[in-house]
Amino acid sequence: MAKRHDNAAGWQEEDTPQASVKGAALIGKATEVLTRIGSAPGKVGFAELSCTTGIARATLYRILSALTSRGLIRTDPVTQNYTLGFQFLELAQNVWSSADLASVASAELRRLRDMTGETAYLAVQEKRHVLALGRFEGAHSRRSNARLGALKPMHCTSQGKAILSLLSEAQVDAILSEGMERFTPFTIVDPAALKVQLQIVRARGYATDDEEIVEGTRCVGAAVTDRVGRPIAAISVAGPVYRMTVERAEQLGREIAEAARRISDQLAPYLFETRSRHPDIRQATEKAGFATGSPFWDAARGHLCWVDRLAPSVHGLRGQGDEFSLDVLGESLVGAAQHENGFVIASVNRVGLLSRDGQFDLRDCAIDLHLSTILAMPDGALWAAARSRDTDGAVLGPLDLISGEIDPVFELPDAVSGLAATRDGLTLYAAVPDRGAIYQLAPLERRKRIFAKLPKVAGSPTALAIDGEERIWVAMADGWSIIRLNEDGDFDRTIAVPVPAPTGICFGGENYDRLFVTSARVGLTREALMHAPLSGHVLELEADQRGSPASVITLSPNQVA
Repeated sequence: MAKRHDNAAGWQEEDTPQASVKGAALIGKATEVLTRIGSAPGKVGFAELSCTTGIARATLYRILSALTSRGLIRTDPVTQNYTLGFQFLELAQNVWSSADLASVASAELRRLRDMTGETAYLAVQEKRHVLALGRFEGAHSRRSNARLGALKPMHCTSQGKAILSLLSEAQVDAILSEGMERFTPFTIVDPAALKVQLQIVRARGYATDDEEIVEGTRCVGAAVTDRVGRPIAAISVAGPVYRMTVERAEQLGREIAEAARRISDQLAPYLFETRSRHPDIRQATEKAGFATGSPFWDAARGHLCWVDRLAPSVHGLRGQGDEFSLDVLGESLVGAAQHENGFVIASVNRVGLLSRDGQFDLRDCAIDLHLSTILAMPDGALWAAARSRDTDGAVLGPLDLISGEIDPVFELPDAVSGLAATRDGLTLYAAVPDRGAIYQLAPLERRKRIFAKLPKVAGSPTALAIDGEERIWVAMADGWSIIRLNEDGDFDRTIAVPVPAPTGICFGGENYDRLFVTSARVGLTREALMHAPLSGHVLELEADQRGSPASVITLSPNQVA
């Protein structure tokens, strides 16, 4: 086991355990000889090798003769001392071949080095360590200078954490179970605490090492992935903390994540998809929509329902592949909810009642309101969020289906894209994507506060759902993920989804233990669609939490007439 450093300045290369392989003692000795010769600043003599390796002279002579005959080492004709042979140059050409990781990554690493002045690295996973494959040294005299070929633990490096964030929970547990050594006072040695950090890394796309392996050094890294999102390497930039400040690291994180994504894209033609990145996520629909959204579970009929906002229609899924749809005349939709005999459908400035046989009754809303979403409340009321034509803010409150007026219980600073209410209706949550915020609202007291402020690199909150423990689930547009927040509004769990723009989420199924995710394909680039072919589909996955039945709007006789 590596040494424990409770008060040390950080990790040293000799801390990394060198595993021996049973039955391969001679190979190990030959490797030791090559390492000694290759790491020496000049040529190495026989006597020095014998002294430093401890290998018997006769054995050492045979090893040197074999290595020399294969061109791996060579002797100086005058001094007869040893240095690496030219065969290593031949072998090195394969390391830098055109389709290879290091070759593809080199341009991005140089760009990061030139942009920051700091040292940029490339590494791959080697069991529970990361192995340095490439290094582009920074311009400063004091700089990070980890040796190529060095092994570093994964739990305390930005490269390692970036890779860990994309591994399965079982893989992470297996790596962490072998021990989490402390190298500095800042090293995270609690597996639970590290897993919470890995969720944040997964959501924002980059990891940081804040003096966790070497005091005085901060590092930012991101994972390079194959076509299906499995980590194959990681890149990073490291520097002293007085230059690599926390603020600079956050700014650099986005650049490194983009660089890693570009490397992944360039490697894509050489990598072959062998399995789904999301084995627990099922495609629930046969045909993709343009912009599916507003999903809810119709408990009375056992149906999942949703809308296609740009091809105005209501869709439902009765069972395995038994899909139905009801077309809606008029403009694009912003939301839907259920009432006793059908659906309440909302467009930007109209609300309609749609029966289950397709009959549609359209109602005009107040002329100065632009609806953005609607919600069925537990007491049967219909709430809506809308933007005023005159301001950038939003109003939120009960919507009267007869007058089209909204009682402005709350005013928020920007457009609301998603609403959710607790089972008792005493608390509402509103997603405001342009501000990366989720507001907590108390209708009776008319109180509001920011419940969560999500980092932009995690995506934009667009839709909400609440589970049986009254925790908030958030669909993150441009974040390729669904996140669960804890009671304090912090990241509790992140689920990667194979679409960049999840638009809606709801719990459903017989026991409300299934999570349904709607998505959009409109507005995505061709490249994004190539990497996310399920965009526009409804996805289904097993949730480890149960939800609650969707509320049903109660219509008065006047509203139905």
